[in-house]
Amino acid sequence: MNPQPLLDGIPRRRSALTMALARAVHQLLDEPTLLQDTHAFDILGSNLARQTLVDPYVHNAPMLRTMRAAVVARTRLVEDRVFRAIGTGVSQVVILGAGLDTLFFRIPDNVRCVELDQAQTQQWKLDRLKESGISVPSNVVFVAADLAEAPLMELLGNHGIDPKLPTIFSCLGVLPYLETSVVSAIIRQVSLYSSQSEIVFDARISREFLSPVEQWMEDMAARSFAAAGEPWLSAFDPAQLMEMLLCNGFCDVECMDAEAINARYFMRRRDGLQAVDGGLRLFTATVG
Repeated sequence: MNPQPLLDGIPRRRSALTMALARAVHQLLDEPTLLQDTHAFDILGSNLARQTLVDPYVHNAPMLRTMRAAVVARTRLVEDRVFRAIGTGVSQVVILGAGLDTLFFRIPDNVRCVELDQAQTQQWKLDRLKESGISVPSNVVFVAADLAEAPLMELLGNHGIDPKLPTIFSCLGVLPYLETSVVSAIIRQVSLYSSQSEIVFDARISREFLSPVEQWMEDMAARSFAAAGEPWLSAFDPAQLMEMLLCNGFCDVECMDAEAINARYFMRRRDGLQAVDGGLRLFTATVG
């Protein structure tokens, strides 16, 4: 997957920017907030942050609300898993395809955090942070890499991640843009890390497993992202994907649909914020 060129200071990584906007707008429009992200606007850059603060409602159409719910829920799920693991002594966090994620700000300084993404996206992010006068914490490393080609264990080892120690991997909004063979390779590589390592990721579900409404939603989103230069390249039978994880030595495998996400994160909200199934599922798995 080739890096996309920059346009007016913003990378043509619509997915990364869309997710960052969802997390920022959540701070303004949703009550209570599921995710406390004090750097949500810093990561957007001053112009986009200003526009969003002036009129966040442009990002509040019904489909954008449901997408925002899914984005903040998956981000919260990662944070819950990360901080639970850190509480048990885990000291390594890896964010694959980090985009404009801000989790690294909330990682304690005694925990090693490595972010991987394409070079231009990483540079855009660093430029926005510099513009906001924010330094990257000393325990965090940004690494430019193409996940379709990167030998994870070697690459991460060169940046201080010891495969013999439990490691938490976050891989959100990434796998749909990778070929099935690449997704399988990433799962295999993560499975080689120490027992009690974990991964949280989302993946697209094959069309035949979707309801007509989900198929319609997926078609709209797929056309939109493809037109922006980010076509979706993989989809899975959820049962087969869970079996793949189990066959690679993972245990405690969980697949969450919108009903499960809403039950965990969006019950009895006055604002009615809810996720809906749109062809994506959230997975968590632990190396046995």
